[in-house]
Amino acid sequence: MRAAALNLPREDDKTKVNMTLGMIFFVGSWAMAFGSIFLSFLVLRQRVGVWPPEGIALPSMPMATVATVVLLASSVLLHVAVKRGEREAGGVQSLWLGGIALAVGFAALQSWLWLDLMAAGRFHTSGLYESLFYGLTWIHAVHVVIGLLSLVWASVGLKTGRYGSHRLSTVSNIAIFWHFVDVVWIVLFLGFFVF
Repeated sequence: MRAAALNLPREDDKTKVNMTLGMIFFVGSWAMAFGSIFLSFLVLRQRVGVWPPEGIALPSMPMATVATVVLLASSVLLHVAVKRGEREAGGVQSLWLGGIALAVGFAALQSWLWLDLMAAGRFHTSGLYESLFYGLTWIHAVHVVIGLLSLVWASVGLKTGRYGSHRLSTVSNIAIFWHFVDVVWIVLFLGFFVF
């Protein structure tokens, strides 16, 4: 079933702008929330003389790096899908599905990081590092799940013709939300694994 069969009108410019502004405000509010939580992380981290604390099992840096690359690749595919949709080019659905597959791969790798820590006997109650790591990554994981569900929902809309070059704002805004999930992960990755 395609757009013609659904008899859906094209989005007008006002609708596109309003939907994008709505997503910008939504992401902005979540950015402030994550910023506050991350500021708390930095304050607590500053109180510890050595970071990460000595003698603790750390999450796998190679696994976290692979997860980061997979997440960024998913964002790239979603971005390319949206751009192709704007140009009314083909392949939007397959690119979008590739982005979803990589997003699922990231979620699996993020879960593996937790399982790796748990296998080393480190839980959210084991100490400050673990408490912060689990807490911040769990909050991020909630957004990953919301993002994945939204990506799948948009994929169904692309498949049925509800979304496409005639109505791309919803798909574009879901991609913006996924890019936000990327940025938050990069900040967490840098905070826990690099600096």
